[in-house]
Amino acid sequence: MLMKDAKNKRPKKRRWPWIIGGVLLGFGLWQLVANFYLEEEKQLRRQLRQTVKEKFPEQTARFYENFGLFAYSTDGEKSGEANADRKSIVLIHGLDDPGKIWQNLAPALEKEKFNVWLMRYPNDQPVVESARLFFEELKTLKERGVDRISIVAHSMGGLVSRELLTCPQIDYRAATKNRQVPEVAVLIMVGTPNHGSQLARLRVFTEMRDQLARLTKGEANWLGSIIDGAGEAKIDLLPGSRFLTELNARPHPAGLDMLIIAGVTSPWKESDIKFWIRDTRQKVPEESQKWVDMLGENMIAMTDGLGDGLVTVESSRLEGVPHQTVDGTHLSMIRNITSSSRRIPPAVPIIVDHLTSQETQ
Repeated sequence: MLMKDAKNKRPKKRRWPWIIGGVLLGFGLWQLVANFYLEEEKQLRRQLRQTVKEKFPEQTARFYENFGLFAYSTDGEKSGEANADRKSIVLIHGLDDPGKIWQNLAPALEKEKFNVWLMRYPNDQPVVESARLFFEELKTLKERGVDRISIVAHSMGGLVSRELLTCPQIDYRAATKNRQVPEVAVLIMVGTPNHGSQLARLRVFTEMRDQLARLTKGEANWLGSIIDGAGEAKIDLLPGSRFLTELNARPHPAGLDMLIIAGVTSPWKESDIKFWIRDTRQKVPEESQKWVDMLGENMIAMTDGLGDGLVTVESSRLEGVPHQTVDGTHLSMIRNITSSSRRIPPAVPIIVDHLTSQETQ
């Protein structure tokens, strides 16, 4: 009897590898097929979100109370009032950010006597919809007497900002002339995937983090993962997407001061590699110098390819826009993992210095 029971248990143990393998295979096949129908998938996701919003208007309205433009307060929440006499900085987060990305930068800007505004939006919806919401929120800022702002954007927030400023349908420049919205003087993008990121396919994990963070803050909603976007932003962020193709075909806004900051997780900096190349070329025979150049180019390419772990250095670049790299990952270059850490994220002083120098000009 015992031997019979043992035999019955053995096949059950062997099923798990097959089940896990089947799930992984199914996920891989889905991703492969979805690549050919990205815009169709995006439309289906949009329809799902709209249906949920129509069926559950009360839950949607409550959830949307968490979105908009809020004055920063010392506790990082959406309370607080702004001083109309100060220069204003608007901070806009990226995909599935739970709200902690500005925990180091916002206090540093406030210390420099800036008004700090936090833009919160349904970050999984299409980027164009987020840009339109941003536009409407900036109208309210103009009504509060703010005539000129600078924008600091992390990750996808940079794409939302670029769409806001370059979309012909929004026509931000005309809205500025008509005094509907504040003039944007500076746009600083940190870790922005201007040419996309393949890792956007794994947004399910960042979505889980986002919803857990909302739960701890008392903002949870059982429909939250759909109301704040049904994953359409993931498709916009993929390299070669229709959204990125159209966005990158437009010229940069005239007269706008732009800066890109990219993170590098590699142990080598590009400046260090170039110094090594120059130094080594002087020490080797002339016929060997081409090999030094080739090795250096490969090292730079590998460093750029690693980027910040989510966005490659090359993806962050835009022609004609000043570009700077710092040591750090997608998050660590702009914020500390714990609020108690005294470390200064490397992008923070660059941003503060750039904004303060603009104010003195």
